[in-house]
Amino acid sequence: MRNYLFFLLFFIFFISCRQSSVNDSQIQNNFSFSPHKIWAHRVNTLEELEKKHQIFEGLEIDLIYSKYLNNLYVAHDESDTMRGILLEDWINYIPNPEKKWYWFDLKNLNKKNAENIANLLSEILKKYEITDKTICENRNVKALAVLKRKGLAVAYWVNTDVFIWKIFGEKQWKKTIQKDITFLKPNALCCSYTKYPILDTFFPNENILYWHTPVKFSPENVEFTISLCQMPHVKVVLVDYDEPICY
Repeated sequence: MRNYLFFLLFFIFFISCRQSSVNDSQIQNNFSFSPHKIWAHRVNTLEELEKKHQIFEGLEIDLIYSKYLNNLYVAHDESDTMRGILLEDWINYIPNPEKKWYWFDLKNLNKKNAENIANLLSEILKKYEITDKTICENRNVKALAVLKRKGLAVAYWVNTDVFIWKIFGEKQWKKTIQKDITFLKPNALCCSYTKYPILDTFFPNENILYWHTPVKFSPENVEFTISLCQMPHVKVVLVDYDEPICY
């Protein structure tokens, strides 16, 4: 009798694990990066959007979620929400939004609000037919996992702070990040260009996104931007330039 119960429980556990695995494997997104790697950084106002959407194939914005209104505001911090630009207002401002690519920096994404944000984003992106052209960034892997299970593309913001390196050491830091990557299986890793080539060196098989290349539009800075884009695993480089660069 005990043996029977043991095998019965084992069978139920096996089926449950297998079903979970099958369900996870069925959750996919069809996100693919734009062939144009240079995207506009922090297009958080309609004035900036008016200029940048005519120049760049890809646009990056910051989003803050309001749990009280259950909505997403285009804002870098709480005070910016006073401008009252909702994500849908921003998207509606773009002619044929389905022809662009998007990087959403989810500023206040966390485990508590991840489900609400995932549902809201899924609905909005589906409405405008841009689910396969949008990637969502944050450093909270468990919160990002909620979005990923909803079929959204995610970018893991890797903490490359020198202070962290001093505390943990290079080997432990790499081990910790690799554990997060194995758990999340993100569509890409991202960090500031100032930390180049840390991600390239330690995670050469991952897609890499860099943000905020030097603001000044100079031949030297443009050359550096293009040199990043020439690396096959670098998929996006955000710039603050107003002038177009073809790559």
